[in-house]
Amino acid sequence: MDATQIIRTLPLVIVGIAAAVSLISFIRHYPSALKQLSLLWVLNFSVDLAGYIIRDNDGHNLWLYNIYFWIMYVALAYLYGTQIRNKAIQKSIRWFYGLFPVLVIVQSATGGIIELQPLVIVGGGVFIIFLAASYFRQLYLSDDTKPITRDPWFWFSFGFLIHFGGTVPFLGMLNYLWTHYREFTTFYYLYFCNLFTVLLNLMIITGYLCWRNYQKSL
Repeated sequence: MDATQIIRTLPLVIVGIAAAVSLISFIRHYPSALKQLSLLWVLNFSVDLAGYIIRDNDGHNLWLYNIYFWIMYVALAYLYGTQIRNKAIQKSIRWFYGLFPVLVIVQSATGGIIELQPLVIVGGGVFIIFLAASYFRQLYLSDDTKPITRDPWFWFSFGFLIHFGGTVPFLGMLNYLWTHYREFTTFYYLYFCNLFTVLLNLMIITGYLCWRNYQKSL
C-alpha cells in the first residue's frame, strides 16, 4: 500500500474507531442525544465503508453520499435542537426542517442524485456551522461551572466548525474546480478534506471519552 492509498484509507479507519467509541454511550447510559449521535456515526461509517468498496471496484458512489447528506444535516440540526436553548435558534431549526427538503428536491430535480449536490452540501453545511457557533455562544453566556472540556458538545461543535468550514466551500465549488483546476482539486481533496475528516472524528472520540471521564468524577 503506497502513501496515497494510506491517506485515502486513514479517514475510514478513524471514522470506524469514532463509531466504535461512540457505542459506549449505550453501555454507560449516556444522555439520549449522545446515543442518537452514536447511531448517526455508525451509519456514517457504514456509508463510508460502502463508498470505499464501491470506489475500489470502479463504481459510482456519489449517490450514496448524497442520500447520507440528506439524513445527516437534518439529524444534526435535530440534535442541536436538543442542546441549544435560545428560542430564535430553535425557530431557525424548525424553518430548516421545512426549507432543507425543498432544497433537496430542487437540487435532485435539476442535477439528479448520481452527481454531487453542491447546493445541499452548502445549505446544510452552513447551517450546521451556524448551529455549532450558536452552541459556543451559549457556552460563553452560560453560568454553568462545569469545565467546557467536560462537555461533549463542545468537542463535537469544534469538530463540525473545522470540518464543515474546511470542506463546504471546496465541495460547493467542486464541479468548477475539477473542470478548471484539476490538480489543485485532487491535492486539496486528498490532503485537506481527509485531514478535516480525521480531525472531526478525533473530536467525536474526545467528546465521548470526556463524558465517560466526567461520569467517573461524579
